[in-house]
Amino acid sequence: MRLSDQLQTERAAGFHYGLVILVMGMLVVTGVLGLARFGYGMIIPEMRQNLGLTHEQMGFIASADTFGYFISALVAGLLAARLGPRVVVAVGLLWTGLAMISTGLVNSPYTAALARFFTGVGSAGGNIAIMGLASAWFAPSRRGMAAGVFVGGSGIAIALTGWMVPQVNAMFLEAGWRYNWFILGAIDIILSVAAWLVLRNSPSEKNLRPIGETLPITAKEDQPAVNLSIKDLIRIPGVPYLAALYFCFGFSYIITATFFVTYLIDEVKCTQELAGSIWATAGILSIGSSVVWGTLSDKLGRKSIMVTIFSIQALAYFLLVLKFSDGWLLWLSAILYGLTAWGIPSLAASCCGDISNAKGASAILGFITFIFGFGQMLGPMSAGYIKEFTLSFTGAFLLAAILAALGAIFSNKIVISKANDR
Repeated sequence: MRLSDQLQTERAAGFHYGLVILVMGMLVVTGVLGLARFGYGMIIPEMRQNLGLTHEQMGFIASADTFGYFISALVAGLLAARLGPRVVVAVGLLWTGLAMISTGLVNSPYTAALARFFTGVGSAGGNIAIMGLASAWFAPSRRGMAAGVFVGGSGIAIALTGWMVPQVNAMFLEAGWRYNWFILGAIDIILSVAAWLVLRNSPSEKNLRPIGETLPITAKEDQPAVNLSIKDLIRIPGVPYLAALYFCFGFSYIITATFFVTYLIDEVKCTQELAGSIWATAGILSIGSSVVWGTLSDKLGRKSIMVTIFSIQALAYFLLVLKFSDGWLLWLSAILYGLTAWGIPSLAASCCGDISNAKGASAILGFITFIFGFGQMLGPMSAGYIKEFTLSFTGAFLLAAILAALGAIFSNKIVISKANDR
């Protein structure tokens, strides 16, 4: 299609369909990652009490989720590159919804771990595939912003579960945690249908160019498939350090995401309502923050913004280590966490597009998410052991702060071969 014909098509539409992709992408992340993973952090206090589980067992169950994500991530990225993100997203959401409903039916730590394992498998498929769409539908100058909007869906989930979970628990008492999983799973199944109806794999399916693109679609961007081996991915400049910093993020952030509310209730002695309010505040702040960081990275470069985000996160985790962290510092920690929570995932996804073409971005994202998933698997398990042996989560939060500091170091070493890293 000639450039003039494309422009005429876009004007006739009245708006760019990429805006629909933007909204749907945010909702997909809300369901496939936000509700599935961060709903767990709100639900575990009642779930642990009802099932008589130890903190070590709860950490193991959380790690089962991230282990499923870990082993599914690489395959999901390769499938999205071959089959297109649309089908992988829809199946991932459906799979995740059914797995969450199954979590509400468990009666032992072993069945809970199995249900959470399958939740992680579905989460990886949906999340990685949808993030790959940011590279297809948005030019490099808008890619950070778009990925930020997508990732902001996790903030919506945190805010929603922070309000909803205590309400459902109050209505159904001991069975409240089960009904919470049923409700969250049903939401994901509905989103699965919506994603299948709305999503498109590339702007060319709508006779459009990516948002922010001023040139016609080239053959490079419109190639049908990408076949990359793991060795090929590792050899791409920038990928090793990108994988390393993503491991640090996965290990550090998941400790706080999983045990922050439990820490507030068990050690600080907050009520569930107050703990939910603090956690919901972090979620609300995180919704727009990922857009801000993504937009800043479009203008100032990915590297400097990632170093800044990791430094702030290290401070947020360290504040929880302080013995007098039962006052306003708890709120400050939650605020700092919320302001930076999803900056790294959005920038990592943007970097994948920066160092490859739109089709290859999903494969690269799948690989670094595979490494990220390994960090996510180790984080909750380590935190659970630390809690059991020290009777406190402060050591786990200190470990998270150290890993975040390492993430800043790796971010400073990353090499991005395009002009996005100014």
